Amino acid sequence: MQNMTWLDALSQRFNLSREATDRQSPMEIVERIALVAKTRWVLLFLIGLYCCYAGGFFYFSKYGFFLTSSQLIFLFITVAGVASYNLFLERSSRSSDMPRVLGLLQIFLDMLFVTILIQFSGGASSWFWPVYLIVTIEATYLLEKRREVWLVGIVGSLLYGALLAGHYFGSIPYVTMPFIEEGLHHDPLYLLLMWFWVVILNATVAFIGTFLMTVIRNDNEALRRSEERLVNFLDTANDLIFNIAPDGRFLYVNHAWQRILGYRPEEVPALRILDILHDESRTQCLREFRDILAGGKTDALEAVFRARDGRLITVEGNLTSIMKDDKSAAIWGICRDISDRKQTQEQLYRLAHHDTLTGLPNRILFLDRLKQARALAHRQKLHMAILFLDLDRFKIINDTLGHSIGDKLLQSVAQRLNSCVREVDTVARIGGDEFIIVLVNLKEAADAEKVAQKISTTLSASFNIEGHELFATTSIGISLYPEDGEDLDNLVKKADIAMYSAKGLGRNTHQYYESSMDEHAHKRLVLENSLRKALEGDEFHLHYQPKIDATSGAITAMEALLRWVHPDLGLLPPSEFIPLAEETGLIVPIGEWVLTKACQQNKAWQQEGLPPVRVAVNLSGYQLQQKNLVEVVTRALTQSGMAPCYLELEITETVIMQNPDFAITVLGELQELGVEISIDDFGTGYSSLAHLKRFSVNTLKIDKSFVRDVEINSKDAAIATAIIAMGNSLNLRVIAEGVETEGQVSFLKDNLCDEMQGYFFSRPMPAEDVAAFMRGRGVQLSDTEKGSDSE
Repeated sequence: MQNMTWLDALSQRFNLSREATDRQSPMEIVERIALVAKTRWVLLFLIGLYCCYAGGFFYFSKYGFFLTSSQLIFLFITVAGVASYNLFLERSSRSSDMPRVLGLLQIFLDMLFVTILIQFSGGASSWFWPVYLIVTIEATYLLEKRREVWLVGIVGSLLYGALLAGHYFGSIPYVTMPFIEEGLHHDPLYLLLMWFWVVILNATVAFIGTFLMTVIRNDNEALRRSEERLVNFLDTANDLIFNIAPDGRFLYVNHAWQRILGYRPEEVPALRILDILHDESRTQCLREFRDILAGGKTDALEAVFRARDGRLITVEGNLTSIMKDDKSAAIWGICRDISDRKQTQEQLYRLAHHDTLTGLPNRILFLDRLKQARALAHRQKLHMAILFLDLDRFKIINDTLGHSIGDKLLQSVAQRLNSCVREVDTVARIGGDEFIIVLVNLKEAADAEKVAQKISTTLSASFNIEGHELFATTSIGISLYPEDGEDLDNLVKKADIAMYSAKGLGRNTHQYYESSMDEHAHKRLVLENSLRKALEGDEFHLHYQPKIDATSGAITAMEALLRWVHPDLGLLPPSEFIPLAEETGLIVPIGEWVLTKACQQNKAWQQEGLPPVRVAVNLSGYQLQQKNLVEVVTRALTQSGMAPCYLELEITETVIMQNPDFAITVLGELQELGVEISIDDFGTGYSSLAHLKRFSVNTLKIDKSFVRDVEINSKDAAIATAIIAMGNSLNLRVIAEGVETEGQVSFLKDNLCDEMQGYFFSRPMPAEDVAAFMRGRGVQLSDTEKGSDSE
């Protein structure tokens, strides 16, 4: 059974040898011919060295040197011939188109010249015949086809047999050798046995050599195919695979590496690993390479490669080393391009930590930055400030011009906010039109106020959004660390409370947090809950304050002022609940109620026989942006039966200038209706002479902040004088509010102000007190009112 197994294995080897026929490429044959030629030089040297030693020994022995001069010359010629054709074959094989023919020629020449050398070394008694075996081994190495090897063996046997036959028949003279009996050259039995012996050994060597070379070739073929499969796998892999020497030179890179990094194959040998490593990865990667070369192991490695065109490629992979003599001979690396994954991760991180509209940090990232800022302030014993910002009346722009314009305005505001702070500070958007800023490393708490003032100044410039000139102001609340506490949530809450306090002071300002604001915050919560029920519970009332003609002292109009009689908090002024009504959207139904109630009351006074006067109603910015405002005004006039000329709508300058183009359209429609328009708080906004020319208005109302100190402040006096002059030049009536002293009255009369309003003349009074006040004072009618009254 064991024999059978051995035979089966042997058979399989021979079958494999048949399959391996003609596998050698011309290049492989050329390389083998060159290798055999080099080996032959070594063999010639060793044989020549042996012959010199043998000749020397014979020369000094009792036998003497036995070769004749002619024999010696012929021997040298033979050796020279072997050297010549060996040199010829070694050189010509590299350029020959028929390397297989050269291989056969080389072996046949070897057989021929070995036979000649056997002749000169004793013929039948020569010791040189084993060289036939070497030639046979050459044949098994050079010739892949077994029949060619057997042919070489047959030729060698025939040459040797012909030589022996020539000696036997005397046709070829033999060289007499010492200590060899001459009769052996004519002994047929000796010659036959000698020939058989050489033939058998030669055949045995051919058989064994062919078998062994077949095994070796099959193994080499299997190895070659395995290497080809491996190389093909490496080249077709999507991962980047490379091999580098210990000095950093690239020994191999696959196609994916070449494709992704953009290098051509001929450029790779000149590259080193440092040439493609980005600076940020160089230190870490070199440390990993040193660990690998020292025989250590590394975990997954992330690095950044620089492509040929300068692109940065982020890769992730592993390194391993090939050891030789307990030293690293090369490093293999396999990695994958994770640039897209890295970019996706960064995008996901950005989406999770940044506002999608403005690109600013969102609440999550803001809280993280806030923790870092507190830790830094605590460590360095410095201050940290939180600025809570809310854009004033942003909802008007959003609802009037659409969310697209509103979004672009928010983006522009975000850019300006970023320009107001340092790189170490953080500007975040936490929702809607609310922004929050963290200021770090403040040496003084007052530095936060400087930033707040800078923000207000920066935002005061107009925004040009798709052809619309828009203005944005902001109310800012400020809390400080560690003055206002250490808990971050409370610090944010306190900044929020301070921001609402700033809104309550008239917006477009900033406020530091104070503990007293907590009470106002609680009150605000109570008011917000109660405000929704106030209109239904008939808790709102109107008070009226007269406007007085500066020349005659007669009443020209009554301004309707809203008051809220809260069941628990008592009488509340508008400053405490109007901002809250605007934020909750309740200002629209409340404003409509005020408009209707004022028109009805004015008509009632007229029906009582009182002289007709205008009733002035303040119009909120949120009412101005309502598309049905003109319809609401028309309905109020119709329901009350009052003529449009007795209605005056007061709109603050700031509200008008937030969206001038839209305001122009609405104000024009109201004026065509016959309603008079007054710009309230004039001088506190951004309007210019160019804007006033475009607005359909009748009256400019000087803000009380400019009237208060006209007697003692030259700047306020100059502003008030300029407004009066500008109004007169535009044929607009000018009224000053907040008049409280005789000196203010004298100043306004001297500067030709048309009307005045303030505590100097009367405080706001309930509707039932107005009749007595009006009977005790004259009434000044405008030309329009006179015409309407005569009708």
